[in-house]
Amino acid sequence: MIVKEEHLEIRDELDKLTERIQKQEQLFDLIEDEDLIEAIIYEHKALQARYAYLIKKAREA
Repeated sequence: MIVKEEHLEIRDELDKLTERIQKQEQLFDLIEDEDLIEAIIYEHKALQARYAYLIKKAREA
């Protein structure tokens, strides 16, 4: 069934994103350079946007 496969793919990607976000938050606590902090913040926002998109897509499927 396509819907179940799509849900599994979305769930897998959400799990991977969650792990990336957690690792990034840990890295944020260790970084002191302002340029790197800014880069991490932008990447964090991008990951959150992707996460929100996948949640929306999962609800629609």
